[in-house]
Amino acid sequence: MKMMIDKIVPHPKNSEIYNLSNIEDLSNSISEMGLLEKIVIDQKNQIISGHRRLEAVKRLGWRKIDVEKIKVSESDEIKYLIHHNKQRIKTCRELLNEVKVLTTQNLIGQGKRSDLVDYVSTTSVSPNQSRTRDIVSEMVGISGGQIARLLFIDKENPEFIDLIDKGILTINQAYLETSRKKKEKDSRIMKLDEPLSSNEYRTFYKCSSNMNDLNDGEVNLIFTSPPYWNKRRYIDSDCLGNETSPGQYVENLINHLSDCYRVLHSTGSFFLNLGDTFNNGNLLNIPHKVVIGLQDNNWILRNTIIWSKTNPKPSSTKTNLSPTYEFIFHLVKNSEYKYHPTLTPLKEDTKPSQPPRHRNVNGSKTSSTPYIPRDGKNMGDWWSEEVVRTAVVNQKVGNGLEHPAPFPEDIITLPVLQTTNEGDLVLDPFMGSGTTGRVSNRLNRNFVGYDIKSY
Repeated sequence: MKMMIDKIVPHPKNSEIYNLSNIEDLSNSISEMGLLEKIVIDQKNQIISGHRRLEAVKRLGWRKIDVEKIKVSESDEIKYLIHHNKQRIKTCRELLNEVKVLTTQNLIGQGKRSDLVDYVSTTSVSPNQSRTRDIVSEMVGISGGQIARLLFIDKENPEFIDLIDKGILTINQAYLETSRKKKEKDSRIMKLDEPLSSNEYRTFYKCSSNMNDLNDGEVNLIFTSPPYWNKRRYIDSDCLGNETSPGQYVENLINHLSDCYRVLHSTGSFFLNLGDTFNNGNLLNIPHKVVIGLQDNNWILRNTIIWSKTNPKPSSTKTNLSPTYEFIFHLVKNSEYKYHPTLTPLKEDTKPSQPPRHRNVNGSKTSSTPYIPRDGKNMGDWWSEEVVRTAVVNQKVGNGLEHPAPFPEDIITLPVLQTTNEGDLVLDPFMGSGTTGRVSNRLNRNFVGYDIKSY
């Protein structure tokens, strides 16, 4: 039957589930081939199937259209709406919308409905979650496992769903990355009932720009990662990271860290983890600007460590490489700082190191003996998860630690072992959820942390 287009109305739930995408392409196709499939409407003239087709013919100026009218009870409207869109090519976001809507419906116990048997089981089953997922899986046309993964991704990292729909990530890649991020996040959460060692553990919930709670030279190690510039918006406009310009941020951070110099012992070390930021496509070199400013304030830079991330945040850019690392700067107050060298195992094919040869004044070459590091080689300044884990395992830990803490805690573990002894005091002026404190306490060090809020 034909019906006037202005008498047909979209179903109110359709816009909550589906996007009206690629309408122009569909209009061109209908203009060339005609309407190959009727629009399905209910007794209220609401569209059950064909929202995109209706929008396309409206753009073509049609006044009438072929429709098929079916009788649908109010309780079954959503199920019919999704059933008639089963063959449609859907985004993951649309699939998730279907799943969420269907999960809230009373799917169990459909009785003897013969018109829904192709996607709803007529067998009476107990209303449990796994059975509901099986039924939803049949209705939306994807496996229960994929549903579980999409729901998990959407809960923990909803922005990944958009990356999947853009073709940047697969569902499996997004799931693995989300799982890793959740484990990392969970590892940072200090459980209230988590037993700590008998070492001192102090926290101050206030700004760390003035740490008048600490004496001069009281701290043996500072390890921290301050807020990066322009990465997120903080409620307090005066918070570090909210500055209107990168230059202002660099200046504020350098000033904020000035009290770290006072509280650090003359033999202590300061490890600063800082990432860079793009602004209008321009990589700003903020970490190095901060470090240069710290050097101007009497800090000595001993190492620029490259922290290579195993699973860096996905990047959708097509015009530059994806950022896969951050900097950890090792700063000290003078050359007489406490340091325990870290040796990494030699590979079986390690060759002797031959020092450069020099000529004597008579023109003959000086002899030299090849050097073979018997106990291992000195650790480099490029750190990955595997490199750090191996190095930590080879460190002698007094409290009997047999393996490193889970990533990313191992990034903190190594500096603690390298630059402190048991009983020393570790400071984190931006302690967040307390990862530095948890690692320090586990390694039998004392800890003091500052943050403006409790996590």
